[in-house]
Parts: sequence; structure tokens; C-alpha cells
Amino acid sequence: MAKKPFTLSKSRYIRGLQCHKSLWLYTHDRDLQEVSKSATASFQQGDEVGAIARNIFPKGKFIAFDNMSFEEQISETQKALKKEKVIYEAAFSYGGVFVKADILRKVGGSWELYEVKACNSRKDVHLDDIAIQHYVITGSGVPISKAFLTHLNKEYTRDGELDVQALFTSEDVTDEIKAKQEAIKAEIGRQQKMLAGKEPIIDIGPHCTNPYNCDFAGHCWKNVPDNSIFDLTGNGVKKWPLYKDGILKMEDIPLGKLKGLQLQQVKTYLGKKTVVDPTGLKTFLKELWYPLYYLDFETFLAAVPPYDGLKPYQQIPFQYSLHSQKRAGGKLTHKEFLANPNCDPREELLDSLLDEIPSNACVLVYFQPFELGRLKELAQQFPKKAKQINAIISNVRDLLVPFKGRALYSWKQQGSHSIKNVLPAFVKNMSYEGLEIGDGGEAIEAYQKMCAVADDPKALGKIRQDLLEYCGQDTLAMVRLLEVVEAKSKLK
Repeated sequence: MAKKPFTLSKSRYIRGLQCHKSLWLYTHDRDLQEVSKSATASFQQGDEVGAIARNIFPKGKFIAFDNMSFEEQISETQKALKKEKVIYEAAFSYGGVFVKADILRKVGGSWELYEVKACNSRKDVHLDDIAIQHYVITGSGVPISKAFLTHLNKEYTRDGELDVQALFTSEDVTDEIKAKQEAIKAEIGRQQKMLAGKEPIIDIGPHCTNPYNCDFAGHCWKNVPDNSIFDLTGNGVKKWPLYKDGILKMEDIPLGKLKGLQLQQVKTYLGKKTVVDPTGLKTFLKELWYPLYYLDFETFLAAVPPYDGLKPYQQIPFQYSLHSQKRAGGKLTHKEFLANPNCDPREELLDSLLDEIPSNACVLVYFQPFELGRLKELAQQFPKKAKQINAIISNVRDLLVPFKGRALYSWKQQGSHSIKNVLPAFVKNMSYEGLEIGDGGEAIEAYQKMCAVADDPKALGKIRQDLLEYCGQDTLAMVRLLEVVEAKSKLK
């Protein structure tokens, strides 16, 4: 007796389009899956955006999926198709594939299909997403007259109550997805046949990160060593052609294939050396003056703008750390701000910052575009304070410059100029290891948790302490790295 084909879902079908091996592992060996915190947050944000998008066509019928089997969801959908004009999360099964449609809207004797995405623009994979839905729904006997890809409008700026109609934009992709219909049936067959067999032998490649970062990379990339060809940075030799030629370790790369920064990176790694350009360091130091303030922001972002003056996914600063020195080698002073949970943090943060930074101060940051971007946005959002903000902006300098330009570079950085890699390479016994919060993504998550436990003083206090420690580490790291730059600039 032939085995029943594996039932695919929309997400499984898309996973299989990216990589059959990923789909096989997801189906048969999911213990190997490593879902990142950012991916989990993205899923949650997608659910929230999808729920808000239902208000584009309000008062529709919602087909629940919690505690309901596929068969029950399909049955409820069939009932709704007979009497409803708008259906949310309608369920269908056809050709071995189960899908749920974000929004179905009846127009005349047929239906319009809307696929909602929590992003600011369309991507090619979105067309595959809605195409498989069209295939299943029409195959089930429900006519689809038009198909729309609905995503957030990046030009929308909140002003008062949320304007759902303006928040979203819908693009008619009917013709584009109809062109994909013929190929879908064959791909479904390939995926089901593959799932019935052994784990496919598929090597790593560019598909591991396109269109999504694969959550089975830990399994598939386990034989890739540290300091491999994939750690090469900068323009020059391409990594995948090297891999296809059997070259994996950095020490196996023929130096004749390299030039510029890549050649420098490999030579430095092979010799376990540090590059020091005193002239370049002195040139950078001439751009600084005292009093000197070291500034770092922490921000969160929301798909749906929570406050006035914000666009979808616009960064919202909620914390800063500020170390300062009045003179070279002078006493180090530290100030900081962390917003209270569940409120718009921008104006209070801005007022605090403007009170702390004098107009004649040099403001040092690490990766200037980020802090400058936030300051410029605050100037737009609070125009009465724009003059003071712009004075700070004109005095901002970037500590990344000597490291990115490799006036100072260590083989320990593995080609990265992130402060997380630069700091332990040059400052002993100082790194981000051991901190409860180790990067900006975790800081965002911590702030969200802080908002969730606002009524629990003990839990709130712990998270605040962790956030203050992390952000303070960023500016203290800049202090120590500038000391290194100054010391190395004096070398002959």
C-alpha cells in the first residue's frame, strides 16, 4: 500500500523552494532547528500586523486555528464562504497543501485574495507565498478574481489615531502569480517525493541565506572552521567560487588571488599580527577635541508606529550612555538615561541629553550613521529643539574611522570592525561576554520585557540594571579604545 503523501503548508512549501534539505530536516529532524530570537520576534510582529490589517476590511469572519484541526478549520471556512463578504484566516486544502489566507474579500461572484506582510516593500519570495495560496484556493473550487500583496506604507507618518487605510498599501499581483501556477504542481510533487525519502545531499551555498537565514545552519555548516574563507571581508575574491574549488580554510587561499584589504586580512591572520599606522591614527586624533563626550543610543523599532511623528520600523531611542572628559587624561564622568516602560521615551531622553552635552563638546560615537540618524530624526520630530540638536550633530566624530580604515587592525577581529570584535582584540579583560545583554537585539528584547513586567518592581529593577550595564559598556569601550588609538599613534 502506497504511503500517503506528506501534507505541505504554505510556509513549508516556501521553505522547500529555498532548500529541499531544510524542508526535510524541518519535517523529520526538527531537533536540529535553531530559531533565533530575531526570527521569533519577527513572527510575533507579523501576527500583530496581520491582526491590524484586518481593519482594512472590518467586520469579517475570523476562522480560528487554536485548538482546531485542519479539517475543522476547512469546514468553518466552507460555511463562511456561503454567507460572509470578508473572511480572515480562511483555510483550504488541495493537492496535498494546506493554506490559510490572511484576507478574502467577496466582490461580485468571486473573491479577492490579500496576503499581508509586515514589511515596507515587496520581495520576490512574497509572490511565491501568494501564488501557492492562489493555487490551493482555486483548486478547491473557489474563484479568485484578483490577488493583492499588502504591506506597510513606508511613507505613512502617524498623527493621532492610527489610520489603518493609510498605514497599508496593496499591490495587484494577479498576473505575476498566475504566471507561476503551472510550475507549482510540479514543485509540490518534487517536495513530496523528497520528503518520502532519505535526507537529501545538498551542500551549503548562497541559498542558505536567501531569501531567509536558514535555521538549520548549525547542522549544515558544522564542518566550517573558524577563520574560514567565509570570514573574508571587503571587495575582491568571491567566497563561493573558492569553496567550489575546495578551498575552505583561510590559510589555504592562494595569496595571488587576493589584493587590498582581503590580502591584508589573510596575511595578518597567518602571521597573527596587528597592523598599526601611526600617521593614520594621528590624522584621526586631530579631528577630536575636549571636552570629549562618548555617546551611545539604544533603540527599539515597531512595525506599526506607536507614537506621533513615526513611520513604520522607525528607530525609537529609549536609552543613552554618556561618558565624558573635560581634558585629555582627565577624570572620567558617566551619565545615563533609561526611559520608563510603556511611554513615549523620546522627548524626556532628548531633554536629558541636551542638558548633559555642552554646545562646544566633541561627541564621539562608534558607527556614526546610527547616532546621527537618531539625532536628525529627533530634530525633525521636535523642531523647537532642532538648533541644539544640530549643534551636537555638527560636532559628532566617528571612532570607527581608524578601525574601518585599518589604521589599527588585529587578526583577532576576523575582518570585522564591530565594536564587539574590536574591543577584546585591543583591550585585555574587557569584552561583552558574561553580560546578561550582549548586543543591540537583546537590548531591544530586554526593553520589551521591561514594558511587560512594569508592575513587578523586582523583575523591572533587574532588567533596568542589565540594560544600564550593557549600554554603559558601549561608551566605556569607546573610552578604552581611544586610549589604545592614542598609545599606538605614538609608535615609530
